[in-house]
Amino acid sequence: MPDILRTYRALVRASWATVLEYRAQVVLWIVSWLFPLIMMAVWLAVVDEAGPAAGWDKSDFVSYYVAAALVMHLTGAWIVYEWDEDIRTGSLSVKLLKPLDPFHHHMANELGWKLFALVLLVPLITVATWLLPVLHYPVTPGRLLAVILSILLGMVLNFIMSSTFGVLAFWTTQAHTLFGAWSGIGQFLSGWIAPLALFPAGFRQLADLLPFYPTLGLPIEILMGRVTLADAAFGMGVGAAWTVFFLVVYRALWRAGLRRYEAVGA
Repeated sequence: MPDILRTYRALVRASWATVLEYRAQVVLWIVSWLFPLIMMAVWLAVVDEAGPAAGWDKSDFVSYYVAAALVMHLTGAWIVYEWDEDIRTGSLSVKLLKPLDPFHHHMANELGWKLFALVLLVPLITVATWLLPVLHYPVTPGRLLAVILSILLGMVLNFIMSSTFGVLAFWTTQAHTLFGAWSGIGQFLSGWIAPLALFPAGFRQLADLLPFYPTLGLPIEILMGRVTLADAAFGMGVGAAWTVFFLVVYRALWRAGLRRYEAVGA
């Protein structure tokens, strides 16, 4: 265990150095942080026109989407594109020569970017919460711990889901397209397009059992005090179950795909 931790530390440091080196990419990445604020503006316009929606007022929408900007960057995973490129171009062969599973290389790279997001966005949101009364997060020690755990779970779940679709590149050149369709469904079921509280009860009950809500909506609603700790525990239990499911699928696809990849390489 200490060896793997030292390896991860070295890989994350290398990823951090890469983040700082590619400044233009970082700028574009920061600009993408504004997208949740666009959705916020849409819902604020709705509230101005029709009044609070399902009990959500302007303060609720502002608090939700500001938190979404942070959670999205901490839990999101787009590693499917790296898997796809490695397998299609043969770059995977180089990684296979190393003693560490390629999964860990990709994970460490993601952690480097998320560390950058944490350093950049958390202070900004903390200052904004202090300066703007419209932002309201009723944080207690127990709730803060639940938020941290749910974000970690969402990050791992998203990474494993993305990797599962990524290794489909052993069989198809459309792995990233399939993942894009999957992510499109997830935008509605995770609470990205709108808080799930605004949808019909049946839709919300379905979303509660699928793998998308634990990756975004759950951490935000825990932070806002919109779910009880018992409901938070249930949501994280659902997320953990899906994590195990996708991990099993990923490992099965990885082993089968690797045999296919080696056969083609021969």
